Amino acid sequence: MPMRAKLFLTAVTLAFAAGAGAQSNFATGNMHFNALEIDANGDHMISKDEFMQFGEKMWGMMSNGAPTISIHDAAQDFARGNMRFSAKMMDADHDGTISKEEFMSYGERKFDKMSKNGMMTTGDATKYFSRGNLHSDSK
Repeated sequence: MPMRAKLFLTAVTLAFAAGAGAQSNFATGNMHFNALEIDANGDHMISKDEFMQFGEKMWGMMSNGAPTISIHDAAQDFARGNMRFSAKMMDADHDGTISKEEFMSYGERKFDKMSKNGMMTTGDATKYFSRGNLHSDSK
């Protein structure tokens, strides 16, 4: 089984065990954008792999194991989490919902557009993806 599929199944299993159908961590105020959380190795640089792994974590927190989330719910989650993402732009098939594939594809396109040589600083990540949240590297 490919690694991406294993990660997805693990995220779904954990989210389901935590209570599928419950409000997301964004909705309950338990998650806000912090670029330092994306920087897994602490070097104040974010690689595409780190960004995509964080996307997996975010999807699990937002979806609570559901295969899709509504554009409305996603937009509210992004606003509560201080994230500069467009839920409408994620909905590639225009069905009113966002699948994990649409979510991850949107994030990957955004990262590719904003990164330099496949990397970005935590400060740049805050600037590009956060709505005024100042959690970034202080260097």
